[in-house]
Amino acid sequence: MPPKMQVEVDFRFSAAHALPLYDGPCKRMHGHNYKLRVICAAALDTKTGIALDFGEVQKVVQRELMPQCDHQVLNDFLENPTAENVILWMWERLKKPLGGLQELRLWEQDEYCMVYRGE
Repeated sequence: MPPKMQVEVDFRFSAAHALPLYDGPCKRMHGHNYKLRVICAAALDTKTGIALDFGEVQKVVQRELMPQCDHQVLNDFLENPTAENVILWMWERLKKPLGGLQELRLWEQDEYCMVYRGE
């Protein structure tokens, strides 16, 4: 049986959002330079020596997420775009095209990270 590998690919994007249900300064429109880490599991192909092509993960994320996220207003498609709701939305968009999806990590700032591993 071929060994299982974990493939991790990072992405960066800038977006604005307001948190309409939050009682604090983030209720107002503001922006973040986000970092997203996509983590997938795949079996090593012993012939090619590759488990999952980094470029394939990159293509899927660029196609499924970035047009709506990068340099956009997240409130345009999410009513309450908290980090929690954003990462859930991302998971739903990626779980089918990235069959081995294991985990997403989303940073709004260097010191704050939301982690989701599916149901």
